[in-house]
Amino acid sequence: MRILQVTAAYPPQVGGLEYHVESLSRKLVEAGHVVVVYTMHVPGSKRTGTIDGVEVHRFRSAAAPMNNPVMPGLVRELLRKHDFDVIHAHGYLHATTNMCAVRRVFNDTPLVVTSHGAVMGYMGWRGIIERSYHRTVGRWTLSLADRVIALSATQADIIRELGVAAGKVTVIPNWIDVGELHAENGGAAFRETYRLGSGPVMLFVGRLQPRKGVEYLVEAMRYAKSEPKLVVIGDELPAYRGSRERLERKAEEYGFKERVIFLGNLPREDIGPAYMAADVFVLPSLAEGLPIVLLEAMACGRCVLATDIPGNRDLVRNGENGLLFEPMNAVELARQIDFVLNNDDMRLRLGAQARRDVEENYGPSVVLSRIVDTYRAVQERTRR
Repeated sequence: MRILQVTAAYPPQVGGLEYHVESLSRKLVEAGHVVVVYTMHVPGSKRTGTIDGVEVHRFRSAAAPMNNPVMPGLVRELLRKHDFDVIHAHGYLHATTNMCAVRRVFNDTPLVVTSHGAVMGYMGWRGIIERSYHRTVGRWTLSLADRVIALSATQADIIRELGVAAGKVTVIPNWIDVGELHAENGGAAFRETYRLGSGPVMLFVGRLQPRKGVEYLVEAMRYAKSEPKLVVIGDELPAYRGSRERLERKAEEYGFKERVIFLGNLPREDIGPAYMAADVFVLPSLAEGLPIVLLEAMACGRCVLATDIPGNRDLVRNGENGLLFEPMNAVELARQIDFVLNNDDMRLRLGAQARRDVEENYGPSVVLSRIVDTYRAVQERTRR
């Protein structure tokens, strides 16, 4: 098959969606398919090139409202006739997916959309815009898709509530390649490189924006008697300038600035060692789709603490392969941090079960075959 992947962001940009599309594209090429990626141009990258057998085309963004790039060149390119067998758009909330829906109006090439988190995740005026989008442009976009991939059963319910017919929704989770992440001896080297010492270490990986709830994790350190260090990997987005500075000021105000280490965005090859260096991985998000960082931490056998919200609940079974805590509750989070850091057997048992779950249910070969089956199904339906 000749497959077009359309995504707002792609490596070298950093994030779960970016890594997923890159990995999917690469593995499709390895399976014998031809893959083309349309995405946003980033400074320092070539406009067109082939990476690991994947043909990548990058388009300049004229504007990016709410970190959502709008690329006029992409619109023009999509509306030209191409011999693709299927188009796969990533990110239901992204303008790039809306552009693919416009093409679907004028072209019979089947369109598959992966939601990557159709959740009500914004607050304030951003939340008003998001809810309006769900009722209008978002609903229209999904109606034109031949198949919508939800990352979890919870996400599938949300998508059906937006008016998508049940028969058009397929649940296919993200995958994690355990072998790519697991760095058995990398944890010690990571601790040495960043001078973390031998004491307890917590890890957060993700963008620094309100929806990720990092402020509550920093606040929880006020109450955690085990006094762990916190390593934060990830950086702020343009729409959230000052997020890192505010978190740093909060840690200084609470009196433990030296125990919160902000590393910004790290190269992909350093992420596995970071997980292995941590005793606990914490995801304090207020809204999630199916978080890849949670899958990554579980794949590395880490004990995970996550907010009790849709998306996280699809992965974490409380007390079996991790622990869930109430969102925005820094005191409860602190109690759970102390509990797992003071109970080595419990912490190791939860981490071991988490790894087994990922290996059994989120391996790349199983997930990839289901995505290819979806491509073939929409092709067959379009031919009728």
